[in-house]
Amino acid sequence: MGAFSNSLVVPARTPLRVLVVDDDPLLLEVVAIQLEMLGCEVASADGGERGLSALESAEVDLLVTDWQMPGVDGMEVVRRARAARAGEGYLHIVMMTARGDEQTMRAALEAGVDDFLEKPVQPIALEIAVASALRNRLLHRRLERRNNLLSTAHGRTREALDRIRADLAAATALHERLLPPEGRIGALALSRMYRPAAVLGGDSIGASLLPDGSVLFFVIDVRGHGVPAALDSFHLHHRLKQMRPATPVALGNALATVNEEIAAREDDSYATIACGLLSPEREEGWICCAGHPSPILLIDGEVNMLEDGRSMPAGWFSGTEFAPARFAFPRGARLMLYSDGVTESTDEAGEEFGLDRLSALMARTRPMPLAQAVQDIERGLTSRRLGAGFEDDISLLAFEHEKGDDGDG
Repeated sequence: MGAFSNSLVVPARTPLRVLVVDDDPLLLEVVAIQLEMLGCEVASADGGERGLSALESAEVDLLVTDWQMPGVDGMEVVRRARAARAGEGYLHIVMMTARGDEQTMRAALEAGVDDFLEKPVQPIALEIAVASALRNRLLHRRLERRNNLLSTAHGRTREALDRIRADLAAATALHERLLPPEGRIGALALSRMYRPAAVLGGDSIGASLLPDGSVLFFVIDVRGHGVPAALDSFHLHHRLKQMRPATPVALGNALATVNEEIAAREDDSYATIACGLLSPEREEGWICCAGHPSPILLIDGEVNMLEDGRSMPAGWFSGTEFAPARFAFPRGARLMLYSDGVTESTDEAGEEFGLDRLSALMARTRPMPLAQAVQDIERGLTSRRLGAGFEDDISLLAFEHEKGDDGDG
């Protein structure tokens, strides 16, 4: 049988489980003894049918089968063994054959054979086959462990992603609840458009009815996008609503307070803010734009840009003063505030929507109800994007002076 004193086989913690299939009882016994000397757990099967039955009822790491057997031959055993183990566990297959021609070996490889043993089986050849099977089983088990770890990590990542998505959905719903409802606010009609570039945006829109019947309004555009910008816009929205400035002086002081709070962070945070008051009873308004695009005022079909009351963005420089400017807001007048995401939105050719186009649309839609006019402007924006998203958050807030019931937004 041969000696195994200088064995190539490294003992494994779990012995290799081997099934030997052959129709020659003597060969079965010889090969089984040699495998046991190599530390394997060995089972034998006399012929192909019994070999397949043994495979179904036992865990096998290494299958050693003869090629030529009556009835179910070795090639059929290999094919059916591979089909039964498809996608499951580990099975190393070695075929014993006296036929060493190229065509035979190629057919065996295609059937699923991993290695060959020529008859008569030499102990060193069998030892090499066992060593190869042990090494491949070790690699297979390592791969299984890594796949299990990856599957666990993937599951945890998926759970974390689901939680993040749920949190983002909740934050998005919260942000949407901050938006003033469309319709009437006091004696004014109100309409708006809000489209964040991402799930959460850095823009915010606010409007509140004050005790004297005037309306506090603002559009905030925080630097950046996503969660950090959204958190900043939430904070600034609530700060302005909390301070609730009701006079021009209070309006300037509120913006100065916001400016100092942002500047005190000593980072690169800042925000552009258009904030003001509308008094339908006195037919006037007050506006202050901290680095924000100039609002558009439409009176009797004439478009005007409110250039007064402008100053640096909030957070740029500590000590910045904010002085609101007065403007007339008679019956029938419309006021539109917007973020630069509106005018700087580009089409596929890179052409910006532009202030001129926005002003022209505002003038052209004057005969329409305010909500319809804003919808028309929104259609003009989205049609140029052809279904693509916006590069920046889109915010627009519009008022029209007309008598109505009191309300709050």
